[in-house]
Amino acid sequence: MGICVGSIMFRQIENYMTNVDEVMTLVRKYDHLIKVRDKDSLSGEFATHYGTAELKQLHQYDMPEDLTDAIFKTIPVQWSDRLLYCVNKYEPGMHIPRHRDSQGKYWFFKCIFLQSDKPHFKYWDEDDNEHLVQEIPGATFEMRLSTPHSVTEIGADERPKYSVCIMQGLEMNAMVKQRKVA
Repeated sequence: MGICVGSIMFRQIENYMTNVDEVMTLVRKYDHLIKVRDKDSLSGEFATHYGTAELKQLHQYDMPEDLTDAIFKTIPVQWSDRLLYCVNKYEPGMHIPRHRDSQGKYWFFKCIFLQSDKPHFKYWDEDDNEHLVQEIPGATFEMRLSTPHSVTEIGADERPKYSVCIMQGLEMNAMVKQRKVA
């Protein structure tokens, strides 16, 4: 499914990652490496210019090689040196308010859903209409990095929500790079 609004494209692709069970097995194996993101020691939340939020992350630079290999095993691959990725974990009570990750127009964002009991990923289109994305395991949601989005609060009765976020810099030249990009 794809929605094109002005110059911003929103698109969900089902079965983008076909080895979700393998990835989740490794995510659980390395759960001890998933850390609360830059939290304030008193509140347990981290403050941003858009408000307070709470989530846990495992960034690419701390990620074991077998987990990285599993993440990129079945998704379409290009080569680039402009790549950031992480595993996000949201436990009950965790959330991220509406925000924009970057104002950079040469970056693209992909969120690959791994596990969620209910939809929590929300984005706003150019007309400021909000949309809740169905979080089908293995599906990806693509959008420009500057798109306003949020993760609504995970309920007390829900399992942790997991996703892989990939921020891809669009190549500005034809030179072939040596890093994976989904």
